[in-house]
Amino acid sequence: MKKRKRILALALAILMTISIFSGCANSVSDEGTKINTDNSDDVTPITFTVTADVTGARAPYVEKFAELITEKTGGRYKADVIAAASLGNAADMAQMLQLGTLDVLMSDDMSMDGVLDGALGFAWLPGLVANYDEADEYYLHGWISEQVGRIMKENNLIRISSYCNGFRQVGNVKRPVTEFQDLAGLKIRTPSVESVVSFYEKCGSLPVMIAGSEVLSAIQTGTVDGLDNAVFNYINQGLTDVIKYITEINYCYSGGCFIASPNFWDALSDEDKAIFEECAQIVSDEFTEYFRTETDKLQQAGVDSGQWVVSQPSDAMKEELKVIYAQIWDEFYDKYGAEIMDAIINGEYKE
Repeated sequence: MKKRKRILALALAILMTISIFSGCANSVSDEGTKINTDNSDDVTPITFTVTADVTGARAPYVEKFAELITEKTGGRYKADVIAAASLGNAADMAQMLQLGTLDVLMSDDMSMDGVLDGALGFAWLPGLVANYDEADEYYLHGWISEQVGRIMKENNLIRISSYCNGFRQVGNVKRPVTEFQDLAGLKIRTPSVESVVSFYEKCGSLPVMIAGSEVLSAIQTGTVDGLDNAVFNYINQGLTDVIKYITEINYCYSGGCFIASPNFWDALSDEDKAIFEECAQIVSDEFTEYFRTETDKLQQAGVDSGQWVVSQPSDAMKEELKVIYAQIWDEFYDKYGAEIMDAIINGEYKE
């Protein structure tokens, strides 16, 4: 009998020990959060905000970025995706990044330049890149992108990727532009970018700075004869059935990027920074491919329908444009300084 009691007591002690350790494995902290000691998925993700500065094609790529971050961090980070353009214009959102009230933004470099007093404008000086191969090598993954990123960082903006925002072409309703003199007298709507305005003035055109939303009515009323923009943007401006002549002048290229707030970025580990950079560039590369493919499709559809005549500048015109490029580089030397402009003028940015 005594032996049976000892066996029962020993069994009871073992059960109590197992119960104690089992309870420790699933204990609850003072804050009421379950402590995850068995590598389960009961981790509260860190939520960050992300958006795009404009509606349209960019918005789906912000969603893709958010999905990739969650996937590659194993659910440790989750994006609160804010509707594109719902927080104001690009300048408003750039300031939110600087203040730390927005974590990540997808925007183009020209829009960011608006809050940096034109400091990024060297990146789209006329004549820096002539085709997509050069754009990829010198802008998206080269010296230009590095300099843009450096200046952004100096102004509390962290550039974490690069994507294509296209070549600016001249489209008009008057005539084909294949020779330098064909630009003379054309009233061209341009953005309020000093180098772009200077380019058209030196070509003999009349640059007109009006809002993009006013371009359609301005062409219809004869206020302007055409515009300077990427063909990709013709749809957004309702111009596909209005413009008749497009010249692939490729004089000016610009990019875009995912940008992080320093407050958010500095709190990330080096490992997580690498993940965010990787995800941003994956999505940026996908957007670049989409942008270029859609531009080609749009352009070909306009030609096939008989709506557009797409021309190339003659060799003579290309040589005359090079003279204009050199003049503009000299004109903006003091604005952007010797460090940047010497690299451009000497061609070192291509090395």
